[in-house]
Amino acid sequence: MRNMLLLFVIIGSSLHGQRFPDRWVALNPLLDSSRRIEPGTLGWMHSLVGWGEFGGYLSGDREHAWIQRLGALIELVRIGERSSLAFASEIEFIANPENDIRFNPRAVFWQEGFLFTHHVGTSYWQLGYYHRCKHDVDNLDIGRQRSLIYGSIVGKYLFPIALAGFNGGVVARGDLYTIRLDDRTPPSDEQHIPNVERLLSTLGGSIHLRRPLADPWLGFYINAWVGTNFYSGSSKFYLFTDGIYITRFQGGISAGIAITGAANFRIGISYEYLADTGINPLPEASPLLALTISVLNPAAMW
Repeated sequence: MRNMLLLFVIIGSSLHGQRFPDRWVALNPLLDSSRRIEPGTLGWMHSLVGWGEFGGYLSGDREHAWIQRLGALIELVRIGERSSLAFASEIEFIANPENDIRFNPRAVFWQEGFLFTHHVGTSYWQLGYYHRCKHDVDNLDIGRQRSLIYGSIVGKYLFPIALAGFNGGVVARGDLYTIRLDDRTPPSDEQHIPNVERLLSTLGGSIHLRRPLADPWLGFYINAWVGTNFYSGSSKFYLFTDGIYITRFQGGISAGIAITGAANFRIGISYEYLADTGINPLPEASPLLALTISVLNPAAMW
């Protein structure tokens, strides 16, 4: 366990940042070997996998009471057993307690994109493009809203690990932003606060580990992510034509019990610190503690 924590610290120190709906999972369609494709041949619509999570926040801020995340990956084509092109889509839904039933829809974060995966040795390289946006829900009566777009070119390096009885994988990733919008009502544009229109890039890492407790049906899992956003001093830039003005660090860790079969049914607790929750027009940082239940397909994700 000490070695596992040391590895996590090393990844974190090398630098995820913006709120990605899939930050707690690592998608890898080439892990799914249920249908073999011969070398040099194509397999069309090879696999379809999904995952979902629902939970309640135990502590945080006034906007976070409930959380729901849903995701799906459709593998469009596989080339032999070494390359894959997939389409992925995920949403993250946030509700606060400000109505009669204490479930007031507040914000939806959504992303979709294409992901190319290539297997080299024991590791995997991924390259893709994700379009992301955030919209408020039921906000007309409060007079404040924030709409976001933050599309990016995504690069990832994934490799499996085994530590102290745990098995899983580590992911290093980088995002280079090409489309950025941060529309706020009422407007606010102070230079010392995060503004998505000034977002240059995100560098990050994550770790995803499982350990059997009562093999084969019961296990323990632990996930963690950490990283930073880099912001320019101006919104009038393209890629890296402007220098870095501010950085914002974020991170999270989750752990719990997994009932294992064709899918993992998990009950766990998570803690994360978001430097910008992305909800209100004046950006807010928040530490968030949540109790969650989730289901995922371990055949194509860590």
